[in-house]
Amino acid sequence: MKIKFLKLKNWLLITLMGALGMSGCHCHKKLAEPEPEAEPVEMKDRGEMRLMYGVPTMEFQIRGQVHDPDGNPVGGIRVNMLERGMETTPEGDLEGDEEAVNRWLEKTAVKTDAEGRFEIKSSGIPQEQVRLMVRDVDGEENGEFHNSIVEMKVTPEDVDRTNADGWNQGTFKKKVEIRLENK
Repeated sequence: MKIKFLKLKNWLLITLMGALGMSGCHCHKKLAEPEPEAEPVEMKDRGEMRLMYGVPTMEFQIRGQVHDPDGNPVGGIRVNMLERGMETTPEGDLEGDEEAVNRWLEKTAVKTDAEGRFEIKSSGIPQEQVRLMVRDVDGEENGEFHNSIVEMKVTPEDVDRTNADGWNQGTFKKKVEIRLENK
């Protein structure tokens, strides 16, 4: 009987704490005015402060074109945007279960069209840099090329903050030209 009572008590407390904690999500709270005795403070932008629970996110829109060493567009090239903290080699040697890694690479990859163009749309945690893994997976069909990792710095000029709100930090938009090397 004691155990049932303790379980019920714990469940009620957890439910109550969750309800109270989540009621504070996404609320606005006025900043306090400085006390009269306090040193004068410049009152710039003392409007509302947003209090929220969550994780910052950013949308990523990367468009590009892949070329061979002579400048001709190359179709059938696989391009992946690597997750934050994901370490890899250009050959796609990622840590972890090889089968799971290959499924992830297949699922998240985009392929270049006949004109070598690709577009990646994704969302995730804001990053200081975005890395693309570019791999030739079609064999000799369009030529044989070395795989590569392309790194792009995320600068304020590349982030569109038009739709930024709360935890949404905006959209990273970038156009990139990738030149492959022959094997």
